[in-house]
Amino acid sequence: MSHQTASELLLAGFPGHTYEQWHLAAEQLLKGASFEKLLVSKTYEDITIQPIYRREDIAHLDHPKHFPGAGSRVRGSQAQGFLKTGWEISQEIVADDPQHLNRIARQGIDGGQTELNILTDRWLQPECDAALSPTLADLTTVLDGIDLGAIPTFWRSGSNSLPLAALFFAAARQRGLDPNHLRACFDNDPLAELVSNGSARRDLKTRFDQIAALTRYCQSHAPDVRTMVVQGDVYHNAGATTTQELGYVMATLVCYLEEMTARGLSPGAVMPHVRICLAVGSDYFMEISKIRAARALWSKVAAAYDVTIVPPPHIHASTSKWNKTIYDAHTNMLRVTAEAFAAVVAGVDSLHIGPYDEISGNTDEFSRRIARNIHLILRDECGLARVIDPAGGSSYIEWLTDQIAVRSWEIFQGIEQQGGMLACLKAGSVQQAVVAVRKTKFNSIRRRKDKIVGTNIYPESKGGKLAMKTGASCQSQSAPAMKPDAIEPFDLATMVEQAIAAALNGASIARITRACGLQHNTDRESPDSPEGTQAARACGFQPQASSLTITPLPPHRAAEEYEALRDAAAAFTAKTGAAPAILQLNIGPSRNFRLRADWTGSFFEAAGFAVDGTRDFITIGDAVNALTASTAAIAVITSDDATYLESVAPLAAAVKAARPDVTLLVAGTPGDHEAAWRAAGVDDFVNVRSNHYELNQQLLQRAGVL
Repeated sequence: MSHQTASELLLAGFPGHTYEQWHLAAEQLLKGASFEKLLVSKTYEDITIQPIYRREDIAHLDHPKHFPGAGSRVRGSQAQGFLKTGWEISQEIVADDPQHLNRIARQGIDGGQTELNILTDRWLQPECDAALSPTLADLTTVLDGIDLGAIPTFWRSGSNSLPLAALFFAAARQRGLDPNHLRACFDNDPLAELVSNGSARRDLKTRFDQIAALTRYCQSHAPDVRTMVVQGDVYHNAGATTTQELGYVMATLVCYLEEMTARGLSPGAVMPHVRICLAVGSDYFMEISKIRAARALWSKVAAAYDVTIVPPPHIHASTSKWNKTIYDAHTNMLRVTAEAFAAVVAGVDSLHIGPYDEISGNTDEFSRRIARNIHLILRDECGLARVIDPAGGSSYIEWLTDQIAVRSWEIFQGIEQQGGMLACLKAGSVQQAVVAVRKTKFNSIRRRKDKIVGTNIYPESKGGKLAMKTGASCQSQSAPAMKPDAIEPFDLATMVEQAIAAALNGASIARITRACGLQHNTDRESPDSPEGTQAARACGFQPQASSLTITPLPPHRAAEEYEALRDAAAAFTAKTGAAPAILQLNIGPSRNFRLRADWTGSFFEAAGFAVDGTRDFITIGDAVNALTASTAAIAVITSDDATYLESVAPLAAAVKAARPDVTLLVAGTPGDHEAAWRAAGVDDFVNVRSNHYELNQQLLQRAGVL
């Protein structure tokens, strides 16, 4: 006779149920309402989400059977997950000069930062005069007191990556460091620059030549230095879906692999030197699944190129800028916390958590410290570094990971059929696809189908606005650069070694850039001669933009349209001394309809209106007298449905008789009474079906704000 365990006896008291039984019970609870409409949803990726997922939904999938660090790598790049090293705390650092950069970097390291993620735009600008262009002395200042052998660096240097890499290796050589032990990344991503700006700062052929030269050097001397980046966040922050972001990332990756192959580097040699950068948005499960799917697609690309030993991808994540707000900006802290949790659960290799005031360009040590501390809380208090693949085994996440991977691969295949990523960018098909999604998202935001707390719902009317940084100057303490006639072009085969030597000899970024852009000519014209000038320009001597231009995909934010309304209202207030006003005509005790009254006030405050909704009016005469004494050009009748039947028509008529210029609304759905109420003087209705943005925009126009 078999002996049942205690757990078996316990489970025997809870018999299993079929999906059909659950579905029937759910329909009964809905009491006739549509199961499909209430419990089934569709995402912007055109993925249909069911309310429940079961073991049977993922039985056909292979990736849940793979161990972390093996197979498709969906479950993680490393077999031990975060147990060995954890994720890199890679906060972005930006400042106007080397001294300031160094100060922020050291503050970050003292506060727990484990990778220096340095945005160089403010002190490494190609448009700066050559005499002010940074040199090794400036980089030495940036890295003063920082152990390059222990702290990895991520240089956001774009088209200046090779010259900056030369300064970096020169600095390491000065310190006696073995480049084999250096960990760094330079964000060479020409297509991302092209997408963001509509044009490239350098000729693409020159850029790919430089990337190949730097990759070849690192392959031999610095195997842990990554020389190119594929940025998906440029698409995400322009409004793209997760599947578009991944599809474009993979198409860009293949473009770079093809360019490197044409220059003699095999895909297997290039892939260890690539970093994938993805944004993490507010759809928690979608973002977890996206990052896991990215590893699967990486493995699939490697297999397509017959790469026998697939290197683990390095996935760097940054919290989304698309959903951040400049009004009530402290809500951004909540957003980045959820986004960071998703990124860590998905197993990213490095992570930037944006400070709540990041989009202003004016972060301070407080906001940066709060952002860094989120890493520490997730790691040390939540214990996420002590779990391997915490999302593994979730039927929903495993199913969604597969859906995203399949649909992203289809987007990638469509791009390849059209000639590749660059061809699609030139044709504008990628931009058109992203713009179409962005318009759909904005429409959902306008109708409050997509909610932005503090912006289109629950606005903080008294909250301040982030002070936006305006412009930046090029400030460098470098010595005067070499004269143009002293430049000698670098040979492509030894370009990096020559650039390092030049950096050690005091050459500036601008000078190294020009030397790297020059190619040896058979005629060896002087760069100062008219013929030499023409040849130098043709091969990149002067750091001019490439002649290639495309339709750009600049970043957008979900809240930007509402923020424009708030800005207009604020400007009106500053000009007139009073905010655009709405008087809420609460008929009867508002405790009887408090939810409707609060909802109505919030509806208009999101556009910057000052809503006077604190008074209750017992009689129609009281309400009309209050409106007559008010400067408000807009009034909204608010009460319960029963009171509306007897009060709306006479109150509307009285309001229009006293103030014919007033725009009069009713809070709620009129039903069969709309025609009669409009005839009495009601101009419009405000309810959950209203286009929230468009109605507020129209009212601001009537109030003379827009």
